[in-house]
Amino acid sequence: MRKAGTIALAAAALLALATAGWWFGSPWWTLWRMRSAAEAGDSGTLAAYVDFAAVRASAKAQLRPRFGRLGAGLAGPAVDALVSPTALRLALVKPRRARGGAGLKVIRTGVSEFRVRREGAPGGKGDLVFRRHGLGWKLAEVRIVSD
Repeated sequence: MRKAGTIALAAAALLALATAGWWFGSPWWTLWRMRSAAEAGDSGTLAAYVDFAAVRASAKAQLRPRFGRLGAGLAGPAVDALVSPTALRLALVKPRRARGGAGLKVIRTGVSEFRVRREGAPGGKGDLVFRRHGLGWKLAEVRIVSD
């Protein structure tokens, strides 16, 4: 009876350790996979990590107050064209080198969300917001303006 309890306790500890490892490591895994896909020019794999509808809606919502109704009407089609799998494929045709050696900072904002910010970037502006999608993550928002 004692042996079964020890085994159950060890299994629970292992499960807790695996869950903690996934929680801490999965954002970095997602970013590594996205970077590898981008470097290989694999737009299909990279697109699998992007929720295009959510990114489009977020960009339009952020631009609407800045441009008013007329500007928002013009910005809508531009956002639709720029935030698409086709635009992603075109962007990867000629890969660009990153400027400088600034690193990335992962900021946890909850169990189901994290942000990526370039080291030294102003807070909130230009953050990439990832939200949980099943057991993985998808890019759901690009913060154009600060909170």
